[in-house]
Amino acid sequence: MATDRMLLLPFRARYGPERPKGFTLIELAFVLVILGILVSMGAGLIPLLVNQNKLNESRAIVREARTAVIGYALATGRLPWAAAGTDGSETVNRQRGYLPHETLGIPGTDSYAKPLFYSVEPYLATSSTTDELKDRLAELISGSHAPGLFCDDTSIRAAFVVISSGKNLEADTPNDDNHNGIVSQSGDNNRFAKPGAPQTSDYDDILDAVTLTYLHGRLE
Repeated sequence: MATDRMLLLPFRARYGPERPKGFTLIELAFVLVILGILVSMGAGLIPLLVNQNKLNESRAIVREARTAVIGYALATGRLPWAAAGTDGSETVNRQRGYLPHETLGIPGTDSYAKPLFYSVEPYLATSSTTDELKDRLAELISGSHAPGLFCDDTSIRAAFVVISSGKNLEADTPNDDNHNGIVSQSGDNNRFAKPGAPQTSDYDDILDAVTLTYLHGRLE
């Protein structure tokens, strides 16, 4: 008996039209726009980050110089005089000038490669022992000897100050009184800005100071 044979064909699923691989022109344009925005934002942030890093680095350098001056006082019984030049060797009887970094054994420039400035209470630069230094500090604190160095007009009686000229590479008023961009023995007075004063368009110095009472406490 004849038998009908049914031919079985393989099943083929039906799919819609195949989606082309890769990005469409619209998608590519969208990606490029986003990348352009991100790149422009990054380019704008880079100078801000560089400036902030330099500011932070200079602040750290000033703090380190402050610590070095305190260490010098504890070791020698006196504060160093300022340096007349950028070589950093202290100049006897010089109250204001450059940081005496050579005398202290530390670097003398900030993150902008500019020399640091320094001013000292002269009565504390002529003692010879830590006990004598402590006694002189007590005299300055009590007023029996007139203080000769101030910050924030005359609100803060300081033992010494360390200054970086900041981004504009020049010392600003009130740290520089004769507007020559440096802290000098002649032409400038013994009154400086408040430590940690905010940065503005007219003032970007980085100043740290040690008060009479703080240094006296370190000698206890």
